[in-house]
Amino acid sequence: MNGPTMPRLGRDRRSEAQRLIESMEHAKVISDGHFSALGMLITDASLNADEPCLVEVQDGLQWLQRDYLDVTALDPEQREQRGRILGLIDVVHWALRRLPSGLQLGLRPDSYAARFLVAVARREGLSNQQLATELGTDETEISRVGRKLLSAGVVWRRKEWRHNAWDITPRGRQYLESSGLLTTEAPAPDRGTDAPARGRDRLETPSRPRTAEVPTRPSADRPHRPGPTRG
Repeated sequence: MNGPTMPRLGRDRRSEAQRLIESMEHAKVISDGHFSALGMLITDASLNADEPCLVEVQDGLQWLQRDYLDVTALDPEQREQRGRILGLIDVVHWALRRLPSGLQLGLRPDSYAARFLVAVARREGLSNQQLATELGTDETEISRVGRKLLSAGVVWRRKEWRHNAWDITPRGRQYLESSGLLTTEAPAPDRGTDAPARGRDRLETPSRPRTAEVPTRPSADRPHRPGPTRG
């Protein structure tokens, strides 16, 4: 069976998600190609902080899941498909929680974390030593702050020889733009007073999600259609 075409670069991701979910909904058997294309779309949307696309995918997957709720005895193929759908629902849920709006980032403009993020946004590939010099601190502090920003998904770290090189992620850049930090020239913090102030930065990790709920009605953007009969 020929699977769906992979998501095309430059196409609106939300429209691509709608098209792909509709194809899965009307397929007698959801193919590996469907799951692969959707997995690529979720990854692309997550890396680019595309919340509308992720929400569309989440709604669509929950809508697909309904087909398996009233079946008393699923055959092995149906059990596998249901498991893959539930797995993707969890992935999308976490992707949404890892967006800047879901991470509850709250960086003070004069904190090391905010200045670290601004520095790598303006000049990617900075090392720990370069960041320590620019921020007026030591490499131990840079490593500590970098780990927190890394866990928040707003920077990523790569190795260049024996040194770390830091880059900003799309969601990190989105946070800077939405918070106005890129247009703010923050003063260097006083090293004597910065240590107790660090605790006021908020880089909160979301709690574990509850089991995804199945919608009782279709999305407002998606007209009601009877579900396919899977045999």
